[in-house]
Amino acid sequence: MGGIGIGLAAAGYEVVCAYDAWAEAVAVYNHNSPRPVAKECDILSEAGRRMIGNDSRCLRGIDLLAAGPPCKGFSQIRNGHHDRPNPHNQVLFAIPEYVALLQPRLVVIENVPDLARHRGGQSLRDLLRRLERPGPRGLRYRVQQGVYDAALFGTPQARRRLLILGVRHGAGDERLPPASPDLGPLYAALRHGGAVPDGLRHYQDVLADPSDIMMTTAAQALSDLPMLDPGEAELPRPYAMRAVTAYQRAIRSGAPDLLRDTRTPSVRDETVQRLAIIPPGGCARAIPPEKLNSLSRRFDSAYRPLELPRVSSRSRSGKGRAGKGRGASRRTPRAPERIVGSSR
Repeated sequence: MGGIGIGLAAAGYEVVCAYDAWAEAVAVYNHNSPRPVAKECDILSEAGRRMIGNDSRCLRGIDLLAAGPPCKGFSQIRNGHHDRPNPHNQVLFAIPEYVALLQPRLVVIENVPDLARHRGGQSLRDLLRRLERPGPRGLRYRVQQGVYDAALFGTPQARRRLLILGVRHGAGDERLPPASPDLGPLYAALRHGGAVPDGLRHYQDVLADPSDIMMTTAAQALSDLPMLDPGEAELPRPYAMRAVTAYQRAIRSGAPDLLRDTRTPSVRDETVQRLAIIPPGGCARAIPPEKLNSLSRRFDSAYRPLELPRVSSRSRSGKGRAGKGRGASRRTPRAPERIVGSSR
Protein backbone atom coordinates (compact mmCIF):
# COMPACT_ATOMS: atom_id res chain seq x y z
CA MET A 1 0.00 0.00 0.00
CA GLY A 2 0.98 3.64 -0.12
CA GLY A 3 1.45 6.03 2.75
CA ILE A 4 -2.11 7.34 2.72
CA GLY A 5 -3.55 3.82 2.55
CA ILE A 6 -1.37 2.61 5.42
CA GLY A 7 -2.47 5.56 7.55
CA LEU A 8 -6.12 4.96 6.76
CA ALA A 9 -5.83 1.27 7.59
CA ALA A 10 -4.12 2.10 10.90
CA ALA A 11 -7.02 4.45 11.69
CA GLY A 12 -9.53 1.67 11.15
CA TYR A 13 -10.61 2.34 7.57
CA GLU A 14 -10.94 -0.23 4.82
CA VAL A 15 -9.58 0.99 1.49
CA VAL A 16 -12.07 -0.16 -1.13
CA CYS A 17 -10.68 1.58 -4.23
CA ALA A 18 -7.46 3.38 -5.16
CA TYR A 19 -6.51 5.01 -8.46
CA ASP A 20 -3.26 6.07 -10.11
CA ALA A 21 -2.14 6.69 -13.67
CA TRP A 22 1.23 4.97 -13.10
CA ALA A 23 0.98 1.22 -13.71
CA GLU A 24 4.10 0.38 -11.67
CA ALA A 25 2.73 2.21 -8.63
CA VAL A 26 -0.55 0.34 -8.94
CA ALA A 27 1.32 -2.98 -9.07
CA VAL A 28 3.34 -2.13 -5.95
CA TYR A 29 0.21 -1.00 -4.14
CA ASN A 30 -1.67 -4.20 -4.89
CA HIS A 31 1.35 -6.33 -4.00
CA ASN A 32 1.42 -4.81 -0.52
CA SER A 33 -2.33 -4.50 -0.03
CA PRO A 34 -4.50 -7.18 1.63
CA ARG A 35 -6.69 -7.06 -1.50
CA PRO A 36 -5.89 -5.77 -5.01
CA VAL A 37 -7.99 -2.60 -4.82
CA ALA A 38 -5.80 -0.24 -6.87
CA LYS A 39 -6.53 0.41 -10.54
CA GLU A 40 -4.60 2.12 -13.29
CA CYS A 41 -6.66 5.21 -14.04
CA ASP A 42 -6.01 8.72 -15.35
CA ILE A 43 -8.61 10.73 -13.47
CA LEU A 44 -8.21 13.62 -15.93
CA SER A 45 -9.36 11.50 -18.89
CA GLU A 46 -12.86 10.61 -20.01
CA ALA A 47 -11.99 6.93 -19.60
CA GLY A 48 -10.94 7.61 -16.03
CA ARG A 49 -14.15 9.45 -15.27
CA ARG A 50 -16.17 6.58 -16.68
CA MET A 51 -14.21 4.03 -14.63
CA ILE A 52 -14.74 5.86 -11.36
CA GLY A 53 -18.35 6.59 -12.28
CA ASN A 54 -18.97 2.89 -12.82
CA ASP A 55 -17.24 2.05 -9.54
CA SER A 56 -19.34 4.63 -7.70
CA ARG A 57 -22.50 2.67 -8.52
CA CYS A 58 -21.11 -0.23 -6.50
CA LEU A 59 -19.74 1.90 -3.66
CA ARG A 60 -22.61 3.17 -1.62
CA GLY A 61 -22.01 5.15 1.53
CA ILE A 62 -18.34 6.04 1.07
CA ASP A 63 -17.12 7.36 4.39
CA LEU A 64 -13.90 9.02 3.23
CA LEU A 65 -12.37 10.23 0.00
CA ALA A 66 -8.61 10.78 0.45
CA ALA A 67 -6.40 12.39 -2.17
CA GLY A 68 -2.65 12.93 -2.37
CA PRO A 69 -2.30 14.80 -5.71
CA PRO A 70 1.14 15.57 -7.21
CA CYS A 71 2.83 18.47 -5.42
CA LYS A 72 5.54 19.11 -8.01
CA GLY A 73 3.88 22.23 -9.39
CA PHE A 74 3.61 23.82 -5.94
CA SER A 75 6.80 22.62 -4.24
CA GLN A 76 9.56 24.95 -3.08
CA ILE A 77 11.97 22.92 -5.21
CA ARG A 78 10.69 25.07 -8.10
CA ASN A 79 12.71 27.97 -6.64
CA GLY A 80 9.76 30.29 -6.33
CA HIS A 81 8.39 29.67 -9.83
CA HIS A 82 4.97 28.80 -8.44
CA ASP A 83 2.88 30.46 -11.11
CA ARG A 84 4.26 28.66 -14.13
CA PRO A 85 1.77 26.27 -15.80
CA ASN A 86 2.24 22.68 -14.70
CA PRO A 87 0.01 19.84 -15.93
CA HIS A 88 0.42 17.97 -12.63
CA ASN A 89 -1.63 20.67 -10.90
CA GLN A 90 -4.77 19.63 -12.75
CA VAL A 91 -5.08 16.49 -10.61
CA LEU A 92 -5.62 18.58 -7.48
CA PHE A 93 -8.12 20.86 -9.16
CA ALA A 94 -10.10 17.84 -10.42
CA ILE A 95 -10.82 16.59 -6.89
CA PRO A 96 -14.04 18.63 -6.37
CA GLU A 97 -15.46 16.97 -9.50
CA TYR A 98 -15.01 13.54 -7.85
CA VAL A 99 -16.37 14.81 -4.55
CA ALA A 100 -19.54 15.70 -6.45
CA LEU A 101 -19.58 12.28 -8.12
CA LEU A 102 -18.91 10.14 -5.03
CA GLN A 103 -20.44 12.41 -2.34
CA PRO A 104 -18.35 10.97 0.52
CA ARG A 105 -19.04 11.90 4.10
CA LEU A 106 -15.46 13.13 4.55
CA VAL A 107 -12.79 14.48 2.20
CA VAL A 108 -9.08 14.68 3.04
CA ILE A 109 -6.51 16.24 0.69
CA GLU A 110 -2.75 16.39 1.36
CA ASN A 111 -0.24 18.64 -0.39
CA VAL A 112 2.74 20.90 0.28
CA PRO A 113 2.34 24.16 2.26
CA ASP A 114 3.48 26.18 -0.74
CA LEU A 115 0.14 25.43 -2.36
CA ALA A 116 -1.04 28.42 -0.32
CA ARG A 117 1.39 30.65 -2.25
CA HIS A 118 0.41 29.50 -5.73
CA ARG A 119 -0.95 32.43 -7.75
CA GLY A 120 -0.80 34.57 -4.64
CA GLY A 121 -3.05 32.18 -2.76
CA GLN A 122 -5.81 32.28 -5.37
CA SER A 123 -5.45 28.58 -6.28
CA LEU A 124 -6.09 27.45 -2.70
CA ARG A 125 -8.99 29.86 -2.28
CA ASP A 126 -10.59 28.61 -5.49
CA LEU A 127 -10.10 24.97 -4.43
CA LEU A 128 -11.67 25.53 -1.00
CA ARG A 129 -14.61 27.39 -2.55
CA ARG A 130 -15.27 24.56 -5.00
CA LEU A 131 -15.01 21.96 -2.24
CA GLU A 132 -17.57 23.82 -0.17
CA ARG A 133 -20.12 23.62 -3.01
CA PRO A 134 -18.92 20.90 -5.40
CA GLY A 135 -22.38 20.28 -6.89
CA PRO A 136 -24.91 18.85 -7.49
CA ARG A 137 -27.25 21.44 -6.08
CA GLY A 138 -27.63 21.18 -2.34
CA LEU A 139 -24.38 19.25 -1.76
CA ARG A 140 -22.28 21.29 0.67
CA TYR A 141 -19.18 20.68 2.80
CA ARG A 142 -17.67 22.41 5.78
CA VAL A 143 -14.02 22.85 4.82
CA GLN A 144 -10.93 23.47 6.97
CA GLN A 145 -7.25 23.62 6.17
CA GLY A 146 -4.06 23.69 8.23
CA VAL A 147 -0.34 23.01 8.05
CA TYR A 148 1.11 20.14 10.09
CA ASP A 149 4.66 18.99 10.76
CA ALA A 150 5.02 15.21 10.56
CA ALA A 151 7.89 15.50 13.06
CA LEU A 152 5.27 16.08 15.77
CA PHE A 153 3.66 12.74 14.93
CA GLY A 154 6.77 10.59 15.38
CA THR A 155 8.23 10.88 11.86
CA PRO A 156 12.04 11.34 11.97
CA GLN A 157 11.85 14.10 9.40
CA ALA A 158 10.95 17.78 9.35
CA ARG A 159 8.07 17.47 6.88
CA ARG A 160 5.37 20.11 6.81
CA ARG A 161 2.21 19.36 4.88
CA LEU A 162 -1.02 21.19 4.13
CA LEU A 163 -4.13 19.19 5.01
CA ILE A 164 -7.65 20.00 3.86
CA LEU A 165 -10.66 18.40 5.56
CA GLY A 166 -14.18 18.55 4.17
CA VAL A 167 -17.19 17.30 6.15
CA ARG A 168 -20.52 16.92 4.36
CA HIS A 169 -23.13 19.14 5.97
CA GLY A 170 -25.18 17.25 8.51
CA ALA A 171 -22.94 14.18 8.34
CA GLY A 172 -20.51 14.70 11.19
CA ASP A 173 -18.61 17.10 13.43
CA GLU A 174 -15.03 16.02 12.65
CA ARG A 175 -12.49 18.85 12.73
CA LEU A 176 -8.79 19.21 12.13
CA PRO A 177 -6.62 19.56 15.25
CA PRO A 178 -4.84 22.88 15.85
CA ALA A 179 -2.16 23.51 13.25
CA SER A 180 1.42 22.63 14.15
CA PRO A 181 3.70 25.35 15.46
CA ASP A 182 6.52 26.48 13.21
CA LEU A 183 9.49 24.44 14.43
CA GLY A 184 11.87 26.07 11.95
CA PRO A 185 13.53 28.21 14.66
CA LEU A 186 14.10 25.06 16.76
CA TYR A 187 15.71 23.20 13.87
CA ALA A 188 17.86 26.23 13.01
CA ALA A 189 19.03 26.59 16.62
CA LEU A 190 19.94 22.91 16.87
CA ARG A 191 21.64 22.97 13.47
CA HIS A 192 23.78 26.01 14.17
CA GLY A 193 24.23 25.75 17.94
CA GLY A 194 22.05 28.77 18.67
CA ALA A 195 19.60 29.50 21.46
CA VAL A 196 16.29 27.65 21.32
CA PRO A 197 13.31 30.02 21.67
CA ASP A 198 11.54 29.70 25.01
CA GLY A 199 8.28 28.58 23.42
CA LEU A 200 10.00 25.66 21.69
CA ARG A 201 12.12 24.25 24.53
CA HIS A 202 9.46 21.66 25.34
CA TYR A 203 9.88 20.22 21.84
CA GLN A 204 13.65 20.19 22.29
CA ASP A 205 13.23 18.06 25.44
CA VAL A 206 10.84 15.66 23.70
CA LEU A 207 13.19 15.35 20.73
CA ALA A 208 16.09 14.49 23.03
CA ASP A 209 14.19 11.69 24.81
CA PRO A 210 14.63 8.35 22.96
CA SER A 211 11.75 6.83 24.95
CA ASP A 212 9.25 9.46 23.73
CA ILE A 213 7.86 8.46 20.34
CA MET A 214 6.08 11.80 19.81
CA MET A 215 9.25 13.16 18.17
CA THR A 216 12.13 11.12 16.77
CA THR A 217 15.59 12.15 15.62
CA ALA A 218 17.32 10.54 12.66
CA ALA A 219 19.73 8.81 15.05
CA GLN A 220 16.88 7.44 17.17
CA ALA A 221 15.29 6.03 14.01
CA LEU A 222 18.32 4.71 12.15
CA SER A 223 21.07 3.81 14.61
CA ASP A 224 20.14 0.10 14.50
CA LEU A 225 20.61 -0.15 10.70
CA PRO A 226 23.83 -1.29 8.99
CA MET A 227 26.07 1.29 7.34
CA LEU A 228 26.29 0.66 3.58
CA ASP A 229 28.53 1.99 0.84
CA PRO A 230 27.33 3.13 -2.60
CA GLY A 231 26.80 0.30 -5.08
CA GLU A 232 25.87 -2.40 -2.56
CA ALA A 233 23.76 -5.29 -3.93
CA GLU A 234 20.28 -6.22 -2.77
CA LEU A 235 20.73 -8.74 0.06
CA PRO A 236 18.80 -9.59 3.21
CA ARG A 237 20.85 -8.01 5.98
CA PRO A 238 20.74 -8.24 9.77
CA TYR A 239 20.26 -5.22 11.98
CA ALA A 240 23.43 -3.65 13.30
CA MET A 241 22.18 -3.71 16.89
CA ARG A 242 19.15 -4.37 19.05
CA ALA A 243 16.31 -1.85 19.16
CA VAL A 244 17.12 0.78 21.76
CA THR A 245 14.58 3.58 21.12
CA ALA A 246 10.80 3.76 21.19
CA TYR A 247 10.71 4.31 17.43
CA GLN A 248 12.92 1.30 16.68
CA ARG A 249 10.88 -0.96 18.95
CA ALA A 250 7.64 0.16 17.29
CA ILE A 251 8.99 -0.29 13.75
CA ARG A 252 10.50 -3.71 14.45
CA SER A 253 7.47 -5.08 16.28
CA GLY A 254 6.26 -8.02 14.21
CA ALA A 255 8.81 -7.32 11.44
CA PRO A 256 11.16 -9.96 9.95
CA ASP A 257 14.59 -10.40 11.52
CA LEU A 258 16.36 -9.44 8.28
CA LEU A 259 16.16 -6.15 6.39
CA ARG A 260 15.08 -5.92 2.77
CA ASP A 261 15.46 -3.14 0.16
CA THR A 262 19.14 -2.75 0.96
CA ARG A 263 20.50 -2.13 -2.54
CA THR A 264 22.28 1.21 -2.88
CA PRO A 265 22.96 3.05 -6.16
CA SER A 266 26.39 3.82 -7.48
CA VAL A 267 27.54 7.38 -6.83
CA ARG A 268 30.01 9.31 -8.94
CA ASP A 269 33.32 10.30 -7.34
CA GLU A 270 32.52 13.93 -8.11
CA THR A 271 29.34 13.67 -6.04
CA VAL A 272 31.20 12.05 -3.15
CA GLN A 273 33.70 14.91 -3.18
CA ARG A 274 30.90 17.46 -3.09
CA LEU A 275 29.27 15.70 -0.16
CA ALA A 276 32.52 15.67 1.79
CA ILE A 277 32.56 19.47 1.67
CA ILE A 278 29.07 19.97 3.12
CA PRO A 279 28.78 20.06 6.94
CA PRO A 280 25.80 18.41 8.70
CA GLY A 281 22.81 20.66 8.19
CA GLY A 282 24.38 22.32 5.17
CA CYS A 283 23.39 22.05 1.54
CA ALA A 284 24.65 22.76 -1.98
CA ARG A 285 25.34 26.40 -1.07
CA ALA A 286 28.37 25.25 0.93
CA ILE A 287 30.09 23.92 -2.21
CA PRO A 288 32.75 26.28 -3.64
CA PRO A 289 31.98 27.55 -7.18
CA GLU A 290 34.90 25.62 -8.69
CA LYS A 291 33.38 22.35 -7.43
CA LEU A 292 29.84 22.99 -8.65
CA ASN A 293 30.33 22.12 -12.32
CA SER A 294 26.96 23.61 -13.36
CA LEU A 295 25.10 22.35 -10.25
CA SER A 296 22.58 25.04 -9.34
CA ARG A 297 22.94 26.31 -5.78
CA ARG A 298 19.38 27.58 -5.80
CA PHE A 299 18.26 24.11 -4.69
CA ASP A 300 18.80 24.50 -0.95
CA SER A 301 17.38 21.02 -0.31
CA ALA A 302 19.87 19.30 -2.65
CA TYR A 303 22.87 17.46 -1.19
CA ARG A 304 21.69 17.90 2.38
CA PRO A 305 23.42 15.31 4.62
CA LEU A 306 21.50 13.60 7.38
CA GLU A 307 21.75 15.22 10.79
CA LEU A 308 21.62 12.09 12.90
CA PRO A 309 21.14 13.81 16.28
CA ARG A 310 18.21 15.82 14.92
CA VAL A 311 15.07 15.60 12.90
CA SER A 312 16.37 15.44 9.37
CA SER A 313 15.20 16.85 6.11
CA ARG A 314 15.51 14.62 3.05
CA SER A 315 18.96 13.21 2.53
CA ARG A 316 20.90 13.52 -0.69
CA SER A 317 23.99 11.83 0.72
CA GLY A 318 25.91 9.24 -1.24
CA LYS A 319 26.95 7.14 1.73
CA GLY A 320 24.60 6.90 4.61
CA ARG A 321 21.82 5.15 6.37
CA ALA A 322 18.61 6.49 4.97
CA GLY A 323 17.17 8.37 2.07
CA LYS A 324 16.34 7.16 -1.38
CA GLY A 325 18.35 3.96 -1.73
CA ARG A 326 21.33 5.26 0.22
CA GLY A 327 21.44 2.39 2.67
CA ALA A 328 19.22 -0.06 4.48
CA SER A 329 16.27 2.23 4.92
CA ARG A 330 12.78 2.29 6.31
CA ARG A 331 10.67 3.28 3.35
CA THR A 332 7.01 3.45 2.53
CA PRO A 333 6.25 2.52 -1.10
CA ARG A 334 5.22 5.41 -3.32
CA ALA A 335 1.55 6.08 -2.69
CA PRO A 336 -0.53 5.51 -5.80
CA GLU A 337 -3.62 7.14 -4.35
CA ARG A 338 -4.89 10.08 -6.31
CA ILE A 339 -8.25 9.18 -4.89
CA VAL A 340 -8.89 6.57 -2.25
CA GLY A 341 -12.44 5.62 -1.37
CA SER A 342 -12.68 4.18 2.13
CA SER A 343 -15.27 2.96 4.54
CA ARG A 344 -15.21 2.00 8.18
